[in-house]
Order: sequence, then structure tokens, then C-alpha cells
Amino acid sequence: MRFIALLSLILMSLPVLGMPGQYAMVFFYLSSCPDCHRFAPKLQRLTQAYALPTYAFSLDGRPLPDYPVPIPVTPDISQQFFPNPRNIVVPATFLINVNTRKYVRVSVGNVEYDALAHSVQNILSDPGVLRAME
Repeated sequence: MRFIALLSLILMSLPVLGMPGQYAMVFFYLSSCPDCHRFAPKLQRLTQAYALPTYAFSLDGRPLPDYPVPIPVTPDISQQFFPNPRNIVVPATFLINVNTRKYVRVSVGNVEYDALAHSVQNILSDPGVLRAME
């Protein structure tokens, strides 16, 4: 329950300009991760194409060039998104319903842009997944 309150506070405090819907992308990374550096521009391109705001959570509290204002990861947040918070694989993305705070995993690792876009499109076009996120 503390996690939901904390995430709600974080998400409500960030600007969500131009968000046409109820979804946002959650991005976990490490600033020292080469795959995170390679993945970030692809994620930024995708979120711009879908008009999805991105909440960039840094495991080390440091920025990436494409995400200069990181959100520090708390233990509550890492436990909510990862089954074993001591063994987190990054980059990792999740699509979250900003109203209910329910989410679905989109990608783990440095996936290609087409695979990332395909995953997001599949999620957004699957009524069962969208219902589960309500």
C-alpha cells in the first residue's frame, strides 16, 4: 500500500503534458549500463510516437542523456515491479495505467525499436490486457 501512495505522489507531481490517454511508460535503468544508453533513444522515439509520458526510474539516481531528470528508485518501487529486487535486469519498461497504477511489462533488455513498438501495440490493442489494467 505504501508503494501505491508513493508512486501516486511521484506520478502526480510530474508534468504529463499532451497525454491523450490514461497510459504512461515506466523505464528502469542504470546510468552505467551500456544497453540502457543504447535503448533510451529508441524508447524516447516510441513514447513520442505514441504520445506517452515516460517516468524514468534510475537505480543509481543518475541521469541518462535522453532522460536528464531521473526518479530515484526506492525499495518499495523496486519490489513492486520486480519479483527479485536484488536481481534487476535493465533496461526494463512497463506500461502503466496512470489512474489505477496497474501495469504490464513491455520489455527487458536492449530490444530493437520494432520489437518494442510491437509489444506496445499488442498491449494497447488487447482488450483483455487493458481490462486487467483497469
